[in-house]
Amino acid sequence: MNNAQTGIYAEPNLHGITLLLNVMTDDADYMRRKLARVPKLIDDLDLRFSESMLNGFIAVGSDYWDVLYPDVRPLQLASFPDLSDGDRHTPRESADLLLCIRSDRFDVNFQAARTLMEWLGHDVELVEQSNTFRFMDGRDLLGFIDAPDNPRGMRRREVAVVSDDAIFKGGSYVFTQKFRYDLRRWEQLSTEIQEHVMGRKKVTGERISEAVLSMVTHTQKARLLDVNEQPLELLRQNMPWGDLREQGQLAMYFSGKPQHVVQWLKNRYIADEQGDYDPLLDYIEATANAAYFAPSIEFLKNR
Repeated sequence: MNNAQTGIYAEPNLHGITLLLNVMTDDADYMRRKLARVPKLIDDLDLRFSESMLNGFIAVGSDYWDVLYPDVRPLQLASFPDLSDGDRHTPRESADLLLCIRSDRFDVNFQAARTLMEWLGHDVELVEQSNTFRFMDGRDLLGFIDAPDNPRGMRRREVAVVSDDAIFKGGSYVFTQKFRYDLRRWEQLSTEIQEHVMGRKKVTGERISEAVLSMVTHTQKARLLDVNEQPLELLRQNMPWGDLREQGQLAMYFSGKPQHVVQWLKNRYIADEQGDYDPLLDYIEATANAAYFAPSIEFLKNR
């Protein structure tokens, strides 16, 4: 049985550190051995700080995969899709490796990040670090409950992990979007208008009846159903980031069926025949978008 890395479908945590890394060595065999030990290091740290609920994963960028594993490739691993339409764009900014650590203690995340970076050593270059956090009771910085229709319980694993590929079983396709928010502009809107953009009540997260709506909403465009009312299988692991100068959200989408994520994104970004798209995209901007694959623990060990 192939086991997924612990951070793929873990329950939400209070803090996160996400690192984008570029590999500086041409010795792919050496890097494979380095990456194979990352899940064990995370497990050891979880045992040491058991109350913190530490979890994490390492994922390989779509452009770097063939360098690291030239003999085998996930069938549907590709670059982040081009979703440019009107004023909506998804600029690609992929790194060789994505390392994500989450727990309920920021100091534990910091210690774990230092430990893992010491293990990877000078063979990687830190491109970007994003410190993320849980906001209020699981809300986005816009003030609304984040992803209220996310899968729950064991369903999280079912949608996030590959199950129909013997080689890559237990792995996960990972899509990332780093959003920057203009909170001042958003907060100039009345609560009623914000709710009509989102399609949900701000306090409770309850869906607003379409009978009283005068516009297409984020909830309608981001629903986890396709045009045939069949479920789109993806798990969102989003966390806010920022300081007092700039803020936003680091969005991560996990799926064993990446075509479902691509369809979900197209539903939001590409205007339909009526010219409608996700209205929330008028208020937020995805500044960096990338696609990765997070292999199972066994795949990392055996390659």
